[in-house]
Amino acid sequence: MRFYFDVKNGTFSHDDTGTELADRHAARAAALAVLAPIAEQVLPEEEINSVSITVRDSDRKPIFHASLALVEDWID
Repeated sequence: MRFYFDVKNGTFSHDDTGTELADRHAARAAALAVLAPIAEQVLPEEEINSVSITVRDSDRKPIFHASLALVEDWID
């Protein structure tokens, strides 16, 4: 099955190619596996405080969404 991974990390990256994976559980695992490395590249930047990924199925219908957010505060 082909799955598409759209990433939002300050900009929006729409996946038009997709990736062949066994099933939706494999797509979820793939999405979670790339989320942290993407976040590591862009966080913390002043204008970016979250990274998200949406997985679409072979019909291009969204089936899964995950995000990481950075929340920071000075304590003084």
